[in-house]
Amino acid sequence: MRLHGKRALITGGTSGIGRAVVEAFVAEGAVVTFCGRSVERGNALAANGNGNVRFVEADVTVPSDVDRLIETVLTDGPIDCLVNNAAAAETSPLHEMTPELLDTCMWSVFGSVVLMTKAVATTMRSTGGGSIVNIGSTAGRRANSSPPIYSSLKAAVSHLSRCLALELSGDRIRVNTISPGAIVTPIFQETFGLNALPGEQAMALIAEALASINPSGRCGTPTDIAKAVVFLASDDSTYITGQDLVVDGGLTAGNTPVGRAEEQRRVAEVIAKGVSDG
Repeated sequence: MRLHGKRALITGGTSGIGRAVVEAFVAEGAVVTFCGRSVERGNALAANGNGNVRFVEADVTVPSDVDRLIETVLTDGPIDCLVNNAAAAETSPLHEMTPELLDTCMWSVFGSVVLMTKAVATTMRSTGGGSIVNIGSTAGRRANSSPPIYSSLKAAVSHLSRCLALELSGDRIRVNTISPGAIVTPIFQETFGLNALPGEQAMALIAEALASINPSGRCGTPTDIAKAVVFLASDDSTYITGQDLVVDGGLTAGNTPVGRAEEQRRVAEVIAKGVSDG
């Protein structure tokens, strides 16, 4: 087991990519504490963890919640790995952006990473180091159809990781980013206007739509991202820090098979056909 005996803290672990990371870490032998705001989903996931996983309800944009979360984790020993996954996508275009929305998005996507990393790095300094993995996004690497504020803040997360990798390297703390491409998660059900469809049917349709624009011919899954996180958290990557690992099936590798307009057309076509047939 690649993470045997390691203690990990994962934010935003109740669904999607975060849930897959929790499950992968437990499978690799880690002792996991994860947080989120959905008590029902969090408790259900923790109940399946064979005693090696614990859920803590917490909002990582709230400093007092962060302090309480860290104190809870440290009762079991030092933290070896932090995964900053929690973030809410703000989809508003620029002309609809308000100061309140901007503040919420900044704290959710970027501020929470700063708060959590500061708190955990402080403890890692005194315990011999560790690994911090921040979840970025390919939206932060290219300007496309992704929301502008969210995309810009994800770019900031990636650059923060590089800066902190240098600042914390003397303390044997590694900091890296993983930038997923479009991954099949429930968030796309709302993005594509599929809330009226049953969840399983919507996920299948989303997978087909995303596969239609990917060079690999398939869509990405939360498990794809979780495997990459395990690698960067494990001792297999002890000489890797300050890097942004892109996991997107080749979508941002260079000139994609189709342009942005064609990507949007293909996705819309698949969604429209699926809704019509459904």
